Amino acid sequence: MVTRIKNARLVSGGAVNEGELYFENGRICEKKCHDVEIDANGNFVSAGFVDIHCHGGALGDFCDGDAEKDIAAAKMHLSHGTTSLFPTVTSVSFEAIKKAVDAIDKARSTAKNLRGVHLEGPYFSPNQSGAQNTDALATPDVKACAALLDGCSIARWDYAPELDTDFAFLNLLKDRGIIPAAAHTDATCTEMERAAERGCKLITHLYSCTSTIKRKNGFRIAGVVEAAYLVDDIAVELIADGCHLPHELLRLAYKQKGAGKIALVTDAMRAAGVEGGGEYDIGGVKCFVEDGVAKLLDRSAFAGSVATCDRLVRTCVAAGIPLADAIRMISETPALLMGMSGKGKLDIGFDADIVIFDDNINIKQVILEGELV
Repeated sequence: MVTRIKNARLVSGGAVNEGELYFENGRICEKKCHDVEIDANGNFVSAGFVDIHCHGGALGDFCDGDAEKDIAAAKMHLSHGTTSLFPTVTSVSFEAIKKAVDAIDKARSTAKNLRGVHLEGPYFSPNQSGAQNTDALATPDVKACAALLDGCSIARWDYAPELDTDFAFLNLLKDRGIIPAAAHTDATCTEMERAAERGCKLITHLYSCTSTIKRKNGFRIAGVVEAAYLVDDIAVELIADGCHLPHELLRLAYKQKGAGKIALVTDAMRAAGVEGGGEYDIGGVKCFVEDGVAKLLDRSAFAGSVATCDRLVRTCVAAGIPLADAIRMISETPALLMGMSGKGKLDIGFDADIVIFDDNINIKQVILEGELV
């Protein structure tokens, strides 16, 4: 069955063009006789959103080890345009990680937008712990990690590069085909550059728990933020929820890295998609929602966001970033970073993961693998 989307403003590849789009058997196809027609009514049509860092939503946390909660979270994010979601498991015990991964694997049979698991921790700097469980923080244990990976399918693992002095952990990830990312790190610029040379080409939520310029005996030492701008092939995540980063830093990162090296992420926790405030937790760490963001109880740091992907795009546009590039940063770029062929663009042969939204980035329709949801 061939479906045509007409009266559309197609957003793909960093451009907006008026036109129509066809898909068949779950994939975008060339123009042909169609059986079903969807009228976009002049709204924008883009590839589905790809969120590579999300802890949960709809009251569920991917650390809970509860497949039904995982399905509810995935469904909620899908309604906001997220057709590919990488569930994030934070710093917990290996036993809890295994339970969480098993539940996510089970949930995938129902939640078709769930992708590979993202481990955020536990190999982080205590100085940059943020909302991580400090009791779980450790230095890399390659033997234990290898044993965990023998029983779990992991797509990406975040760590602090300065703790991996001999690059043994980084090499393990590369050997297993797992994407390494620098996060919750107090690394110097030099340490980050050395890790990047060996394959760590992604920095998790830039500016959030990432080192920057500091002084030692009067001398200034550059950090991870500076390495992100100095090394061209390093990509970065940005939490564009309107709280974690002001518009000025969004524009600075966009100006320096470009849309091809930025992935917008929600970093959403269980309160995403839930009305009002109240107390919650993220990976077992107590927090509460105030001012549209999750905070630790002592307000010393944010504890994830309550954003959905449409809010990220809306924030970027409000900051002065062109819509076409904001869409690229929430679709094409994260898909490429995660090695997802056939995702993130409205090209012939790509999966029919499609979002229709209006001028205010309000989601009108979502299509996942060719099916209207």
